[in-house]
Amino acid sequence: MKQGTKFLKTFILIVLGSAIFFGLHSCKKNDTYALDFLYGYAPTDTGHYVIYDVDSISYSNNGIQINDTAHYQLKEIITDTFYDGANEPAFELELYRSNDSGATWIFDRKWWMKKSTTTYQKIEDDVKFIKLVFPPETNKEWNGNLYVSKDEPFEDFLDWTYRYETVNVPYTINGLNFDSTASVLAVDDANAITKRLRREVYALGVGMVYQEWEILHAPTGVVFPDWNTGNIVGFRIRMRAIAHN
Repeated sequence: MKQGTKFLKTFILIVLGSAIFFGLHSCKKNDTYALDFLYGYAPTDTGHYVIYDVDSISYSNNGIQINDTAHYQLKEIITDTFYDGANEPAFELELYRSNDSGATWIFDRKWWMKKSTTTYQKIEDDVKFIKLVFPPETNKEWNGNLYVSKDEPFEDFLDWTYRYETVNVPYTINGLNFDSTASVLAVDDANAITKRLRREVYALGVGMVYQEWEILHAPTGVVFPDWNTGNIVGFRIRMRAIAHN
């Protein structure tokens, strides 16, 4: 009786051990796909950089329409790591500007970014945006301006709903070919006095490779302006990647 009980216990342990082994083995094979959150859309390697061609237009109107255009290059490079105020790892970004096609780079400003299990956050001029959520999925939505103040002068950031338009699609810009990119539409709307648009494209292993951003307002007394050629106030920015490492 004791020998039978001992044999039964041994048999059960062998069966359980086999089940656990094959279960873990199966998980390891499948987790390659199940746990691929595509974090590579937001690289965090120190020394990583992207250089952009930037075209911007600043619109002002005080009885006379003035359109101030600028073209320059911007280099964004990850320079350091540190722990932020929440004692969480973050990454320092330095931005350099060149008005002579990269012959001379002048320090412009410093930004920060951090990445959690489910989000990629970027602090631009002390304004924190949730740029990406993981894993990326087409039509997935989130509140990318969760940390942006709702008070003046941040009214233009109200009621944005970020959404992945596309995920894991090829993309070509300035002769650069990317096998896998994700497009994020943060806002695209217009009414009688305001037009807002922000879209960004991220390439796997590179980060952001394209941005279009515009916040436009009608001058006082103007309703339904022509947003392309009429009297308007605000800005338009286009950033296109031209190089990266």
